[in-house]
Amino acid sequence: MILTLLRQRRRRWLRSQPFPKKWLTLIQRHVVFFRRLSASDRAELLGHIQIFLAEKRFEGCGGFEITDEVRVTIAAQACLLLLHRRTDYFPGLLTILVYPLTYMVEERRQVGEHVWEEGTVSRLGETGRRMGSLVLSWGAVKHGAADPSDGKNVVLHEFAHQLDFENDAADGVPELVTREQQLAWAAVMRAEFASLRAADESGIPALLDTYGATDPAEFFAVSVEAFFERPRALRAHHPKLYAELRKYFQQDPVEFSAESFGEEQRLLS
Repeated sequence: MILTLLRQRRRRWLRSQPFPKKWLTLIQRHVVFFRRLSASDRAELLGHIQIFLAEKRFEGCGGFEITDEVRVTIAAQACLLLLHRRTDYFPGLLTILVYPLTYMVEERRQVGEHVWEEGTVSRLGETGRRMGSLVLSWGAVKHGAADPSDGKNVVLHEFAHQLDFENDAADGVPELVTREQQLAWAAVMRAEFASLRAADESGIPALLDTYGATDPAEFFAVSVEAFFERPRALRAHHPKLYAELRKYFQQDPVEFSAESFGEEQRLLS
Protein backbone atom coordinates (compact mmCIF):
# COMPACT_ATOMS: atom_id res chain seq x y z
CA MET A 1 0.00 0.00 0.00
CA ILE A 2 2.80 2.42 0.96
CA LEU A 3 4.72 1.56 -2.21
CA THR A 4 1.60 2.17 -4.31
CA LEU A 5 1.03 5.58 -2.71
CA LEU A 6 4.67 6.53 -3.23
CA ARG A 7 4.47 5.44 -6.86
CA GLN A 8 1.32 7.47 -7.42
CA ARG A 9 2.87 10.51 -5.79
CA ARG A 10 6.00 10.21 -7.92
CA ARG A 11 3.91 9.84 -11.07
CA ARG A 12 1.92 12.97 -10.24
CA TRP A 13 5.19 14.84 -9.75
CA LEU A 14 6.58 13.58 -13.06
CA ARG A 15 3.42 14.66 -14.91
CA SER A 16 3.70 18.12 -13.37
CA GLN A 17 7.24 18.72 -14.62
CA PRO A 18 7.87 20.81 -17.75
CA PHE A 19 8.25 18.56 -20.76
CA PRO A 20 11.82 18.81 -22.14
CA LYS A 21 11.85 20.99 -25.24
CA LYS A 22 14.31 18.68 -26.97
CA TRP A 23 11.96 15.72 -26.51
CA LEU A 24 9.00 17.70 -27.78
CA THR A 25 10.92 18.75 -30.89
CA LEU A 26 11.80 15.11 -31.58
CA ILE A 27 8.18 14.01 -31.20
CA GLN A 28 6.88 16.79 -33.42
CA ARG A 29 9.47 15.91 -36.05
CA HIS A 30 9.18 12.14 -36.07
CA VAL A 31 5.77 11.06 -34.69
CA VAL A 32 3.22 12.12 -37.29
CA PHE A 33 0.01 11.31 -35.40
CA PHE A 34 1.02 13.67 -32.57
CA ARG A 35 0.32 16.71 -34.74
CA ARG A 36 -3.26 15.54 -35.35
CA LEU A 37 -4.22 15.05 -31.68
CA SER A 38 -6.30 17.61 -29.82
CA ALA A 39 -4.45 19.97 -27.48
CA SER A 40 -5.78 18.13 -24.42
CA ASP A 41 -4.72 14.74 -25.80
CA ARG A 42 -1.25 16.05 -26.63
CA ALA A 43 -0.87 17.31 -23.08
CA GLU A 44 -2.07 14.02 -21.61
CA LEU A 45 0.24 12.04 -23.89
CA LEU A 46 3.28 14.09 -22.87
CA GLY A 47 2.50 13.42 -19.21
CA HIS A 48 2.35 9.68 -19.86
CA ILE A 49 5.64 9.85 -21.75
CA GLN A 50 7.32 11.52 -18.75
CA ILE A 51 6.31 8.60 -16.54
CA PHE A 52 7.01 5.90 -19.13
CA LEU A 53 10.56 7.11 -19.73
CA ALA A 54 11.23 7.39 -15.99
CA GLU A 55 10.11 3.83 -15.31
CA LYS A 56 11.28 1.79 -18.31
CA ARG A 57 14.86 0.84 -19.13
CA PHE A 58 16.15 0.85 -22.71
CA GLU A 59 19.01 -1.28 -24.01
CA GLY A 60 20.59 -1.29 -27.45
CA CYS A 61 21.33 -4.63 -29.15
CA GLY A 62 23.76 -5.48 -31.92
CA GLY A 63 25.82 -2.38 -31.24
CA PHE A 64 22.81 -0.06 -31.47
CA GLU A 65 23.00 3.19 -29.47
CA ILE A 66 19.98 4.32 -27.49
CA THR A 67 19.37 8.04 -28.01
CA ASP A 68 16.66 10.46 -26.93
CA GLU A 69 15.12 10.08 -30.39
CA VAL A 70 14.82 6.34 -29.91
CA ARG A 71 13.33 6.63 -26.44
CA VAL A 72 10.74 9.32 -27.14
CA THR A 73 9.70 7.88 -30.52
CA ILE A 74 8.93 4.54 -28.90
CA ALA A 75 7.34 6.09 -25.81
CA ALA A 76 5.02 8.38 -27.79
CA GLN A 77 3.59 5.50 -29.81
CA ALA A 78 3.27 3.18 -26.81
CA CYS A 79 1.57 5.82 -24.67
CA LEU A 80 -1.08 6.46 -27.31
CA LEU A 81 -2.63 3.23 -25.99
CA LEU A 82 -2.98 4.78 -22.52
CA LEU A 83 -4.98 7.94 -23.25
CA HIS A 84 -8.27 8.50 -21.40
CA ARG A 85 -7.89 5.45 -19.16
CA ARG A 86 -6.59 4.62 -15.71
CA THR A 87 -3.30 2.89 -16.30
CA ASP A 88 -0.40 1.27 -14.48
CA TYR A 89 1.98 1.84 -17.41
CA PHE A 90 2.49 -1.71 -18.68
CA PRO A 91 3.34 -3.08 -15.22
CA GLY A 92 4.89 -6.35 -16.42
CA LEU A 93 7.40 -4.56 -18.62
CA LEU A 94 10.81 -3.57 -17.30
CA THR A 95 13.14 -3.36 -20.30
CA ILE A 96 12.83 -2.40 -23.97
CA LEU A 97 15.50 -3.94 -26.20
CA VAL A 98 16.13 -2.22 -29.53
CA TYR A 99 17.91 -3.63 -32.57
CA PRO A 100 18.93 -1.35 -35.45
CA LEU A 101 16.97 -3.32 -38.07
CA THR A 102 15.37 -6.73 -38.48
CA TYR A 103 16.92 -9.27 -36.11
CA MET A 104 17.22 -13.05 -36.33
CA VAL A 105 16.05 -15.65 -33.81
CA GLU A 106 16.04 -19.42 -33.63
CA GLU A 107 12.52 -20.77 -33.77
CA ARG A 108 10.95 -24.20 -33.38
CA ARG A 109 7.44 -24.54 -34.79
CA GLN A 110 5.00 -27.37 -35.30
CA VAL A 111 4.23 -28.15 -38.96
CA GLY A 112 2.37 -31.43 -38.41
CA GLU A 113 0.82 -33.53 -35.67
CA HIS A 114 4.18 -34.96 -34.64
CA VAL A 115 6.47 -32.90 -36.84
CA TRP A 116 8.48 -29.90 -35.69
CA GLU A 117 10.66 -27.62 -37.76
CA GLU A 118 13.65 -25.64 -36.52
CA GLY A 119 15.24 -22.68 -38.24
CA THR A 120 16.26 -19.06 -38.16
CA VAL A 121 13.56 -16.44 -38.75
CA SER A 122 13.65 -12.64 -38.96
CA ARG A 123 11.56 -10.47 -36.66
CA LEU A 124 10.63 -6.84 -36.17
CA GLY A 125 9.46 -7.20 -32.57
CA GLU A 126 8.35 -9.59 -29.86
CA THR A 127 7.38 -9.79 -26.22
CA GLY A 128 6.09 -12.41 -23.82
CA ARG A 129 4.06 -12.61 -20.64
CA ARG A 130 6.99 -13.80 -18.52
CA MET A 131 9.78 -12.01 -20.36
CA GLY A 132 9.66 -8.68 -18.53
CA SER A 133 11.02 -7.22 -21.74
CA LEU A 134 9.94 -6.18 -25.20
CA VAL A 135 12.07 -6.26 -28.36
CA LEU A 136 11.78 -3.83 -31.26
CA SER A 137 13.49 -3.08 -34.56
CA TRP A 138 14.34 0.62 -34.74
CA GLY A 139 13.81 0.59 -38.49
CA ALA A 140 10.25 -0.65 -38.00
CA VAL A 141 9.65 1.80 -35.14
CA LYS A 142 10.65 4.76 -37.33
CA HIS A 143 8.47 3.55 -40.20
CA GLY A 144 5.45 3.20 -37.91
CA ALA A 145 5.94 6.70 -36.51
CA ALA A 146 6.33 8.24 -39.97
CA ASP A 147 3.35 6.51 -41.62
CA PRO A 148 0.35 6.38 -39.26
CA SER A 149 -2.12 4.97 -41.78
CA ASP A 150 -0.48 1.97 -43.47
CA GLY A 151 -1.96 -0.49 -40.96
CA LYS A 152 1.47 -1.56 -39.70
CA ASN A 153 2.91 -0.38 -36.40
CA VAL A 154 5.23 -2.66 -34.48
CA VAL A 155 5.09 -0.52 -31.32
CA LEU A 156 1.30 -0.60 -31.15
CA HIS A 157 1.35 -4.34 -31.89
CA GLU A 158 3.84 -5.32 -29.20
CA PHE A 159 2.45 -2.99 -26.56
CA ALA A 160 -1.03 -4.33 -27.29
CA HIS A 161 0.38 -7.69 -26.16
CA GLN A 162 1.46 -6.01 -22.93
CA LEU A 163 -2.12 -4.82 -22.37
CA ASP A 164 -3.26 -8.38 -23.05
CA PHE A 165 -0.95 -9.66 -20.29
CA GLU A 166 -2.55 -7.43 -17.66
CA ASN A 167 -5.18 -10.08 -16.90
CA ASP A 168 -2.34 -12.59 -16.26
CA ALA A 169 -2.89 -14.44 -19.55
CA ALA A 170 -1.95 -14.16 -23.22
CA ASP A 171 -5.45 -14.76 -24.52
CA GLY A 172 -6.37 -11.63 -26.49
CA VAL A 173 -8.39 -10.25 -23.59
CA PRO A 174 -7.07 -7.15 -21.79
CA GLU A 175 -8.14 -6.28 -18.28
CA LEU A 176 -11.88 -5.55 -18.40
CA VAL A 177 -13.67 -4.20 -15.34
CA THR A 178 -17.14 -5.72 -15.40
CA ARG A 179 -18.62 -9.11 -16.24
CA GLU A 180 -20.84 -7.40 -18.81
CA GLN A 181 -17.79 -5.97 -20.59
CA GLN A 182 -16.09 -9.37 -20.56
CA LEU A 183 -19.10 -11.13 -22.09
CA ALA A 184 -19.56 -8.50 -24.81
CA TRP A 185 -15.86 -8.59 -25.65
CA ALA A 186 -15.78 -12.40 -25.84
CA ALA A 187 -18.80 -12.60 -28.17
CA VAL A 188 -17.46 -10.03 -30.64
CA MET A 189 -13.85 -11.21 -30.62
CA ARG A 190 -14.81 -14.86 -31.03
CA ALA A 191 -16.90 -14.10 -34.12
CA GLU A 192 -14.32 -11.72 -35.64
CA PHE A 193 -11.45 -14.13 -35.04
CA ALA A 194 -13.37 -16.95 -36.73
CA SER A 195 -14.12 -14.66 -39.67
CA LEU A 196 -10.44 -13.76 -40.11
CA ARG A 197 -9.41 -17.41 -39.93
CA ALA A 198 -11.94 -18.28 -42.61
CA ALA A 199 -10.66 -15.44 -44.81
CA ASP A 200 -7.08 -16.59 -44.31
CA GLU A 201 -7.89 -20.19 -45.21
CA SER A 202 -9.91 -19.24 -48.30
CA GLY A 203 -7.65 -16.44 -49.55
CA ILE A 204 -10.40 -13.82 -49.37
CA PRO A 205 -9.00 -10.25 -49.03
CA ALA A 206 -9.18 -9.02 -45.45
CA LEU A 207 -8.74 -5.63 -43.85
CA LEU A 208 -7.01 -7.13 -40.82
CA ASP A 209 -3.55 -8.61 -41.18
CA THR A 210 -4.09 -12.35 -41.49
CA TYR A 211 -1.25 -12.90 -39.02
CA GLY A 212 -4.05 -12.24 -36.56
CA ALA A 213 -5.53 -15.61 -37.53
CA THR A 214 -2.64 -17.29 -35.66
CA ASP A 215 -4.36 -17.14 -32.26
CA PRO A 216 -6.56 -14.78 -30.17
CA ALA A 217 -3.54 -12.93 -28.76
CA GLU A 218 -2.26 -12.03 -32.23
CA PHE A 219 -5.80 -11.19 -33.33
CA PHE A 220 -6.05 -8.59 -30.57
CA ALA A 221 -2.66 -7.11 -31.50
CA VAL A 222 -3.44 -6.72 -35.22
CA SER A 223 -6.89 -5.37 -34.36
CA VAL A 224 -5.25 -2.66 -32.26
CA GLU A 225 -2.99 -1.76 -35.20
CA ALA A 226 -6.02 -1.44 -37.48
CA PHE A 227 -8.02 0.49 -34.87
CA PHE A 228 -5.42 3.25 -34.64
CA GLU A 229 -4.07 3.15 -38.20
CA ARG A 230 -7.15 2.39 -40.32
CA PRO A 231 -10.06 3.38 -38.11
CA ARG A 232 -12.43 4.47 -40.88
CA ALA A 233 -12.00 1.20 -42.72
CA LEU A 234 -12.32 -0.84 -39.52
CA ARG A 235 -15.47 1.03 -38.48
CA ALA A 236 -17.01 0.51 -41.94
CA HIS A 237 -16.22 -3.20 -42.32
CA HIS A 238 -16.06 -4.40 -38.71
CA PRO A 239 -18.38 -2.06 -36.74
CA LYS A 240 -18.78 -4.37 -33.74
CA LEU A 241 -15.03 -4.88 -33.43
CA TYR A 242 -14.47 -1.15 -33.72
CA ALA A 243 -17.10 -0.48 -31.05
CA GLU A 244 -15.49 -2.88 -28.57
CA LEU A 245 -12.04 -1.37 -29.08
CA ARG A 246 -13.47 2.12 -28.79
CA LYS A 247 -15.11 1.25 -25.47
CA TYR A 248 -11.91 -0.32 -24.14
CA PHE A 249 -9.52 2.45 -25.24
CA GLN A 250 -12.07 5.24 -24.67
CA GLN A 251 -10.83 6.82 -27.89
CA ASP A 252 -12.16 7.35 -31.40
CA PRO A 253 -9.10 7.39 -33.70
CA VAL A 254 -11.23 8.58 -36.63
CA GLU A 255 -10.92 12.01 -35.00
CA PHE A 256 -7.16 12.16 -35.60
CA SER A 257 -6.64 9.60 -38.35
CA ALA A 258 -4.43 10.30 -41.36
CA GLU A 259 -6.32 7.63 -43.31
CA SER A 260 -7.40 9.03 -46.67
CA PHE A 261 -11.04 9.27 -47.78
CA GLY A 262 -12.20 6.08 -49.48
CA GLU A 263 -9.24 4.12 -48.13
CA GLU A 264 -11.49 1.31 -46.91
CA GLN A 265 -12.61 0.57 -50.48
CA ARG A 266 -9.06 0.50 -51.85
CA LEU A 267 -7.86 -1.85 -49.11
CA LEU A 268 -10.36 -4.57 -50.04
CA SER A 269 -10.33 -4.16 -53.80
